Amino acid sequence: MADDPEIAINKDRASSRETPTGSTARMSRRFEPRHDVETNAVIHLINLAADVSGHILDLSLGGCHIRTDRRFPVGIFRRVEVEFRIEGLPFRLGGVTQAIYDPFNVGIRFLDLSDRKREQLLQLIAEIEKSEQSLDQETQAPITHDPVEKALCKPRSNEPGP
Repeated sequence: MADDPEIAINKDRASSRETPTGSTARMSRRFEPRHDVETNAVIHLINLAADVSGHILDLSLGGCHIRTDRRFPVGIFRRVEVEFRIEGLPFRLGGVTQAIYDPFNVGIRFLDLSDRKREQLLQLIAEIEKSEQSLDQETQAPITHDPVEKALCKPRSNEPGP
């Protein structure tokens, strides 16, 4: 069972997939790519009338991963609302705790998003993808104003060597 080739293939597929934009995003059993973000968040525990502060580490249309400032007090499948602000836009999205990675890391699956909230989240993710593409392009082509450095950074021509 440990040497099952189907399991190995699925692990390879789950660890990294090509997104429609061409960049590799971390994915596992998810349908949407996760995007690295760093912003403050508050998890509102609906049935307990309690809040847990933390930071969103990644975000997708389906949910997010949050690192909490203190030990997360409940387990999986608990109703929550996640409140955060990115790009100046406030969000408060309903969901459920889907995974507890350790006492300070929780995965939230968004549930029952209204059409308006879903559209806002789609627009935010489009902006994040646009930023990621800009960063990818900047790291591929060094920007320099020094003529000597520009000459050194030019791609080689297809001339035969000596």
